[in-house]
Amino acid sequence: MISQKTSKTTKEKIFDISIDLFSQKGFDAVSIREIARGVGIRESSIYNHYKNKEAILDTIIDYFKSELNQSGLPEEDAEALIEQGPKVFFEVGAKMYIEKINTPQMEKIWRLISIETYHNEKIRDFFKKELLEEPITIWENTFQIMIEKKMIKSFNPRTLAYEYFSFIIYLFFEYFVLRYDDDFDSFMDLALEKIANHTEFLLEAIKVKEE
Repeated sequence: MISQKTSKTTKEKIFDISIDLFSQKGFDAVSIREIARGVGIRESSIYNHYKNKEAILDTIIDYFKSELNQSGLPEEDAEALIEQGPKVFFEVGAKMYIEKINTPQMEKIWRLISIETYHNEKIRDFFKKELLEEPITIWENTFQIMIEKKMIKSFNPRTLAYEYFSFIIYLFFEYFVLRYDDDFDSFMDLALEKIANHTEFLLEAIKVKEE
């Protein structure tokens, strides 16, 4: 019988503690010494695993980006789901996305990003490109497909993408900035119903009327 790994490596512990501290205090306010103390190792031992504190942050963002990329449907599956209609596509897609980011680790990183966006140029550029521009383009293409298939009215797909995704960004700031310390079990509890209501409103406005 092969024994399963039950303990984390020192590097993984550094990663976890850094996420905890960065999400609580912000990147600049946390020292290498504080991270080492949280892990229970000497400060110099950190450098056996990470070049510096910036390298830890880079690893966290790479992990976050990887998790987000895995939250989307493969292109073939997305096309098949669209064929089932806009309502099904949005319901299934939203649930899959939120389930992927709805982990304590990911929620802490979301919080970290919300803190650092204001004064960390690297995080701000990441937010702009990965969390705004790329999703808007993906949704623009999705709405274009739905228009071509005559599933929805012929509106500007870019405008529809902004209309849909701007509500998701609103929820991000509501939870991870304005109400982060409120008594929510998870982002999913807050978001799913609101997303469903917003999607229903949008689709009702753009659906093709039966003649």
